[in-house]
Amino acid sequence: MLEFDKLQLGQGWVAEPNAPEPQVSVEGSSINVRFRSYRPVRDKKPTGILRALSLFSKTSPKFDETWGTLRFVGCSRWRWDSTNDHEWYKVSGHGRYSGVAPRWGEFYEIIGLDPDRDAVSWEKIGADTVSSRHFLYYFRDETLEFMAEEWSFIPT
Repeated sequence: MLEFDKLQLGQGWVAEPNAPEPQVSVEGSSINVRFRSYRPVRDKKPTGILRALSLFSKTSPKFDETWGTLRFVGCSRWRWDSTNDHEWYKVSGHGRYSGVAPRWGEFYEIIGLDPDRDAVSWEKIGADTVSSRHFLYYFRDETLEFMAEEWSFIPT
C-alpha cells in the first residue's frame, strides 16, 4: 500500500504558496531546490492594558520571508512536472497522485510499492540504491520529485 508521509521543512518554514519560484541546480549526485519560503512569527505577548486591547486588534499575522534551499543528497533521479493546483483539484486531473496524496502544496515522502513511479520520464543521475527514498513536493504551478537518500532544508 502506498503511504504519503508529510515532511516538515523545519522550524515552521513552508514554501510561499502564491509564487515560490523554484529553481533547481544539480551538483554531482546532489540537487538543490531554491524557492521562496516563509514562516509565521509570533510577536511578544502584550501585557496589561495592551493585552486587553490586542483582543480587538485586526492586525495581520507577521511572517519571516526568505529564500530557502531544499537539498537532496545521494540523488539518483529527479523530475519536474507541470501538474499545478488547478489540475490537482479536477476530478479527472492528470496528476499521478491527485487522487491519493492528502493535500496539495505539501512536501511528502512516498513510502511503499508505487507501480506508477516509473510510468513517467525522469532525469537520471545514477542508479537507485537500497537507500533511495521517493520525495515529492507540490508547489503552486509545478511538482518536483526526487529519488534520493537524504534531504535537508536551509533558510538563507
